[in-house]
Amino acid sequence: MKKVQAPNSWKKPEKHIEKLLTEKWYRILCNIYKSIFEATYAFYKKEKITPMLFPVTTGSISSPMGLGSDSVPVSVSINGNKVYLADSMQFSLEIGARLSDTGAYYIMPTFRGEKMDERHLNEFVHSEVEIIGDINDVMKLANRYIKYMIRYLLKHNSSEIKSIAGDITHMQDALKKSFKQISYDQALQELQHIHGATEKLNDEIFNITKKGEKHLLQKYGDFLWLTNLPWLMVPFYQAKQKDGKSAYAADLLAGIGEILGCGQRVLSVKELDESLRAHKVDSKEYVWYRKMREIKQIQTSGFGLGIERFILWVLKHNDIRDCTILLRDHNNITMP
Repeated sequence: MKKVQAPNSWKKPEKHIEKLLTEKWYRILCNIYKSIFEATYAFYKKEKITPMLFPVTTGSISSPMGLGSDSVPVSVSINGNKVYLADSMQFSLEIGARLSDTGAYYIMPTFRGEKMDERHLNEFVHSEVEIIGDINDVMKLANRYIKYMIRYLLKHNSSEIKSIAGDITHMQDALKKSFKQISYDQALQELQHIHGATEKLNDEIFNITKKGEKHLLQKYGDFLWLTNLPWLMVPFYQAKQKDGKSAYAADLLAGIGEILGCGQRVLSVKELDESLRAHKVDSKEYVWYRKMREIKQIQTSGFGLGIERFILWVLKHNDIRDCTILLRDHNNITMP
């Protein structure tokens, strides 16, 4: 059977509407999105986690991420006021988790200002959740969610996935195994002699590059948890471990690299104030975040999955720009 090829219509945006409505690739992509939405709703209903909807604008961005981050906030002007298009709904979901008994989730667009390439989109679909619990609770939830979606896609979209990926053995194999975990320090030790696998951020912290992620995936296989991330390299809202250097935060690697990030949030006002200072983040836009902890101090944790990056793994593809229905390049106005 001849494989369905990606149209690469992002290379010629003026031709995208023609490719979109005539190429089989996009019909399959549409059906995969449909199944992911259906599976997400069914999964969280089973987990008794509440769906919520929020505005796409915010005054408090979550993307002053920390050392090494390539996440750039997108600002807009509304009636002369500077606001941001949401780079994540985590902050809203932290409120949602306090309003429900178990947690809150959503699937919505996320906006980022970094350069678009084979790994990054200016606008992507984000599946995020915030639960009452710690880092271990949310990592287990992420494992169950990923496997639930894989089973759902195998049941409803196997033939379509085969027509692009060639086979579905990678999905079947993922259901048979437990997702492996290695610490960030262990990963750095394994990568230290591989040129270009890490990059120095300061005297103490090294970032693992996409080349490093690729090496780890080749060694350990898909769905590898990279745990105990450096505290100063993650956002200010991630809790610090007792060693004073690591965070209760982890990334899940598969396919192209990181597809999901998760973390345990700072619990107390004291911890938050310390983290804001250490991360050199202006606290003015996060007064409400502090107040929320004064009113209702609850330990929450959450994760965000990039749907297009998950689809890249499903389709065994290598360019995320082929995995979105409507093109959005913030350097160009695209119709519709």
